[in-house]
Amino acid sequence: MSTYGYNDGRCCGGRYPRLYLAKGGEVQKFDGENIPGYCAVVTEQYEKAGKWSNTSYRLELAPGVRALYFLSPLHGTWGDNLGSWGEVAEELGLPVDVAQAIVRAEYPHTAKRLDDLEQFALAVEATGEMTTETVVISFGSPTNRSIREGFWGNPKSSRTSDGRVVTVAPGVMSAEEADRRAREWGERCGYSADSPKVAQFREELTACVGWDHPVIVEPEGAKVISSRYSPGMHGGYRTVEVAVPTAV
Repeated sequence: MSTYGYNDGRCCGGRYPRLYLAKGGEVQKFDGENIPGYCAVVTEQYEKAGKWSNTSYRLELAPGVRALYFLSPLHGTWGDNLGSWGEVAEELGLPVDVAQAIVRAEYPHTAKRLDDLEQFALAVEATGEMTTETVVISFGSPTNRSIREGFWGNPKSSRTSDGRVVTVAPGVMSAEEADRRAREWGERCGYSADSPKVAQFREELTACVGWDHPVIVEPEGAKVISSRYSPGMHGGYRTVEVAVPTAV
């Protein structure tokens, strides 16, 4: 049997890790207790430090059990770099339905993006346009002059391999996503779901226009796959990936 170390504490950026234990095609989430057939807690050390309070565990894993550690990147969400449910299953080494269940429970924003992308691909196939091309639109680190001239609020474009212009613009968070994030924020801060503080935060989220939720300007039928942020000067960098139908 092997041992595995795990700390459940908050990481910088308000991120919290998750730990799942996989045995073949089955998984169990570790929540600080022994899991028969999967693991036993060897040591458990709690550190009291306000919002940084944490517990360090040393686990003994049963034969054939492997640890699946999840932690979102500092400026993104787990799975931002994955473009399909197939890639998620491959990354985790799990059946697709099991991988989907984990991501839907832990990272609903990633799950929604992958569901939308899958539906888009099916719709494209149904119309006879059997393939799509991924167009990457990268931009960032503008000059001060460009910022004053509205750089971050202006649409950004690239082209497909056959020369078609692909344009995206900053958009707003969906009401569903804003509600989920507001409720999660309220839980962390000790507010009830119907608290005025939660409602105010929800309104602020839906009113905020930015590149976290870009929208398609052209061409018709294109779909945003992902939008990723990287740190850098004057607002950093953005990479937006767009799936564009390609006629056969």
